Amino acid sequence: MTDLALNAPLRYAGTLAVGQRIALTTAQVRGLGFREINPKEAFTIVDEGDGFFRASLLALGKTGGEALVYEAMQSSPESPVHITLLCAVLARQRMLTVVQKATELGVARVVPILSERSVRREDLAHEKAHAWPRQALRAARQCRRASVPEIRTATPFAAALEDASFRSADRRIYLDDQGSDSAPTATKSAVVRLAFAVGPEGGFTDGERRLLKDHGASVLRLGGRILRAETAVLVGLTLLQHQYGDL
Repeated sequence: MTDLALNAPLRYAGTLAVGQRIALTTAQVRGLGFREINPKEAFTIVDEGDGFFRASLLALGKTGGEALVYEAMQSSPESPVHITLLCAVLARQRMLTVVQKATELGVARVVPILSERSVRREDLAHEKAHAWPRQALRAARQCRRASVPEIRTATPFAAALEDASFRSADRRIYLDDQGSDSAPTATKSAVVRLAFAVGPEGGFTDGERRLLKDHGASVLRLGGRILRAETAVLVGLTLLQHQYGDL
């Protein structure tokens, strides 16, 4: 089972400053190993005042190491809203793109869902499902995020809606080109955890729409545009980050 503590930001118990050399704890060493950070490579670390810094790894052992802080980041690379993306598994290995770009847009978790019109479970190997977590890791490193999104294994649609990540969200939204406009109106401060569901090519079925509504989800419609599924995911995430996050 994955240790989700490894996905969390690396934290330093003290105040950081540019030019400071820091000793690394065993927990930080494990986090750097999870991120595949090697000596001379850079990583993001957070100090006790929630300041974000870039540091270069100088040395790394099994239980400790040393790093040099070389840059104070002007703002947090993490989204202020905790977004769980439920995305129907798309064909032609497009989930690799979805995972990468969703990571760049600040999602905290991706739940690939098996819906009526999505890729079937028996075809997941062809879609390189095994590569999705590492795609998120690489994207997190490239965009200097402090955390690494959790990438779940493909989950049946109904089971995903029963998961705590969906049921306990402050706002549940699904994309639907057949729904009536229901643009998000809640204030940013009222939404800390958000669940966003996007269907496959052809969208959700009528039964899936009813199930989403029964679980308290509201509709987001992208005007009159008909977008490819992977494009719709990214546009929807951008709109939600603009409404609730920091875009």
